[in-house]
Amino acid sequence: MTEDDTLGNLLLLIDPAWAPDEGSDETPVESMIGAWLVNPDGTCGWFQPNPVYRPANPNSPLDPVDAVLGMIAREETGAAGLLPAVLADMTFGVALDEEGTAIVQLAPDGMPSVLVTTSYGHRDRVEAAGWRNTTLAELAAALPSQGVDVLLNPGASTSMRLLADAVREAAEWKPDQPESDTGATR
Repeated sequence: MTEDDTLGNLLLLIDPAWAPDEGSDETPVESMIGAWLVNPDGTCGWFQPNPVYRPANPNSPLDPVDAVLGMIAREETGAAGLLPAVLADMTFGVALDEEGTAIVQLAPDGMPSVLVTTSYGHRDRVEAAGWRNTTLAELAAALPSQGVDVLLNPGASTSMRLLADAVREAAEWKPDQPESDTGATR
């Protein structure tokens, strides 16, 4: 995000596929994924999704985590350092089987992983009997001590496996902490 993405005391998350029309550089509200309220001290509050956001294409991000995963996939400088902050204020969907147990499947790299989504739009790609909404802290606490990681947004172009230890570390992250290795794998 750039200074141009800041509107008053809002930090906007704009669909990266949006391009201005000739003669106008004003971003239409439908191209704004959402925003964070910027506090007077420069810190950001919780992400507020834009209910009228319309993805420009099938690969457009659906939420801040999805956007940061895309930035990481494109190897954008500093993107990995953004992940703990965006993970901290999300509600996640954990895929459940018929018995209400979290579904664990092999990630594309062969590692057992819990199937987790960062927005409702990602759930359509996962065969699940149900979903449980959870916070990052609850997700981190529910992971086994070893052997099972988290696969974020299975089937999405930005799907990424996070090491369980990285999820636990992100759950303890505080805004004043320095950037750390995210433990993300593609």
